[in-house]
Amino acid sequence: MIMKKHAILAIPVLMLLASACQESLPRHFERIEGVYFNNQQNNGMIADTASYTFIYEDRDVLEVPVRIQLLGRTSPSPRPVNLNISSPDATEGIDYTVSEEAVLPAEATYFDFPVTLYRTEALKTQTKRLIVELAANDDFCIPFTEQVQSGGDTVSTVRYTIYFSDQFTAPPAGWRSLFVGEFSQQKFELICDVMQIARADFNEEGKISSAKWMYIQSKMVTYVDDQVRLREAGQPYDERAFDSAGNPLSFA
Repeated sequence: MIMKKHAILAIPVLMLLASACQESLPRHFERIEGVYFNNQQNNGMIADTASYTFIYEDRDVLEVPVRIQLLGRTSPSPRPVNLNISSPDATEGIDYTVSEEAVLPAEATYFDFPVTLYRTEALKTQTKRLIVELAANDDFCIPFTEQVQSGGDTVSTVRYTIYFSDQFTAPPAGWRSLFVGEFSQQKFELICDVMQIARADFNEEGKISSAKWMYIQSKMVTYVDDQVRLREAGQPYDERAFDSAGNPLSFA
């Protein structure tokens, strides 16, 4: 009989425990439908800025992905995201374009919004900036605005800045001054155009062999000499073979 009493008493206790567990569930979190920027670097850390250069690109168009992450439950229907793009110095249609609306696809937990950048002459001397910002709408709230990294740095999760240019911040890793002299962007671009060498090849040490560098030097010296003769003869010539003072570029 004592065993039966214990069994009877155990039933309400289990019911109370189950009820307590249910009450402790974060029910409000289930109703959150939010979005934030989740652009991760190679080291896994989230970044709120990115820099791009056309300098190693053989094309004049770059498509930059901006990752937007969902916080909450997926939906069987696509949902628009309120995304604003502005710039203090870049002009839409000339420096960049946005060809589609920002929409989280059905059942998706994230999507990459494409921003297209264009190479222009201004980028050779100017770094331009795009600012991409998230805002709330009828479908999504902004659950948080920043995130603290493991190292202590705080980054924005609602504002993402894209810097882009057509300039070097340092000489290419594979540049060989021994063969073609001191580095300059003008010399680099002329070599790429005249020799039809992929720009990215110069940024990998050892990608271009010593024998090929010797060939590049020989061809570029000849090319510049030819342009000097054309100029002296009053014939059309390649102005890129001369510096801003009118002196022939040196590849020796």
